[in-house]
Amino acid sequence: MDSMEVRYISTIVFTAIFSVFGIYHLLSFLVLKHRILLYYAILIFGLTLHWSLYLFIEGRFGPNIANIAYHASLVTAMLTTFGLLKFTENYLNIDKEGNPRLFKIYKLLILLVIVLPVLHILNILTVINPLLSEILELLAACTALVTLIINIVSGFLLFKTKKFNTYYLYANTPLLISGVLYVVTWFLMNHFPINTGFIVLVSAILITLQLILFSILIGFKFKFLEDENIKMQVAANELLKIEVDKQTEKLQIAKQKLEDQNEELVKVNKLKNKLFSLITHDVRAPLVNLGQMVDIIESELANEEMKNFTGKLKSDISYKITMVNGLLQWSYNQLEGVQLNKEKCDLQSIFSAIKKEFEKMAKDKQIDISLNIDCETLFIDKNMLLVVLRNLTSNAIKFSENGQKVVLWSKGTTEVIEVGVRDYGVGMDMDWYKNLEKQDAPKTSLGTDGEKGTGFGLIIAKDFTEMNGGTLFCESTKGKGTNSIMRFAK
Repeated sequence: MDSMEVRYISTIVFTAIFSVFGIYHLLSFLVLKHRILLYYAILIFGLTLHWSLYLFIEGRFGPNIANIAYHASLVTAMLTTFGLLKFTENYLNIDKEGNPRLFKIYKLLILLVIVLPVLHILNILTVINPLLSEILELLAACTALVTLIINIVSGFLLFKTKKFNTYYLYANTPLLISGVLYVVTWFLMNHFPINTGFIVLVSAILITLQLILFSILIGFKFKFLEDENIKMQVAANELLKIEVDKQTEKLQIAKQKLEDQNEELVKVNKLKNKLFSLITHDVRAPLVNLGQMVDIIESELANEEMKNFTGKLKSDISYKITMVNGLLQWSYNQLEGVQLNKEKCDLQSIFSAIKKEFEKMAKDKQIDISLNIDCETLFIDKNMLLVVLRNLTSNAIKFSENGQKVVLWSKGTTEVIEVGVRDYGVGMDMDWYKNLEKQDAPKTSLGTDGEKGTGFGLIIAKDFTEMNGGTLFCESTKGKGTNSIMRFAK
């Protein structure tokens, strides 16, 4: 077997070896997504293609194929050089901020290895200038040689900057030696008769050794990076734990403050409840008893002047009782909250109870209370409905002239049920809702006979109506009366 046949077989063997390494690193990139694996795969595939060209250049497949393979050698050489530049730049972390000069050199070399194959292919496809081809091949060889030198220089300059940079020169030495041998041989063989078989075999062995070393080195580097990432994650978790502990402590302090405030509010509410309980038992009850005593005394008096005096006294007592009742009703839903107890209410019986309750007050002003019931039932809290109707009826009588009438009414449609109290008295301000929102305290006005009011009536009526899912509004015309309407959806 002659030397040519040995080189042919060795080319096939080493091409297969390089291909396996290239496929392995390409698959590793697709799985791990690390760019350094992609650049190394490009380097190996470029080297594999360049190495395999010998199989065609020797003319075994005809002179045309040999010519194409010869011209393709520049492209494959530059592809290999591109992979080597990008791999080294990425491996040694050469960037604009840390190594501005080296960064510029690498960018210039990368530009060259891209431009030279393009110019070479254009020359082949167009003018086919032999002189230009030689110049481009010489520039490509120089670029490859400069790349090898720059890689060596970069290895020395960045030898101690990172842990794994130390191993770069050791692992890259076989490739650098084989590259120098290959480029120098390529220069010399154009001018001197050199037997390249031995040099090619040595270069192949060195490249294979380098591929093995770099594959091992990349594996260790990924393990190192993984360990570093774990350390960073652990440190980040520790910082996060400290921050969480701080925030937890703050939340606990805030929680304790809220609990203390809630405890204080409970005490205050208990105190308020006691206060209103005292008002109910120790103020309201004596006032009611006093009013009854005045009624008894008035019934025994014959002196008209004294009766006028007791009448005024009864009016004042009635005002005080009304004020206390309004205050208690208002505080009812503000202090302890209201538990709605809705039920189906008979409006006939409720209206009758209200009419009887206000019978004496209406008789004093010769006012007739009439009932107009179209809808007989309403699903609502009965006690709240009574409170609202009392307030509306009281207002209606208060602002009616002697001899007029007040109507308690109800009606229903397919969509709503309306319940209301209508009077034909002096009328009222239609902006009462806005006035309630603007004023801190309810605004009061005297009735047609000088009756005093507390101002709580409409506020209580509005709140209790809304709590039962309804709305309260008034239709009123000055001098023609007021129609207060509670509207509920069916």
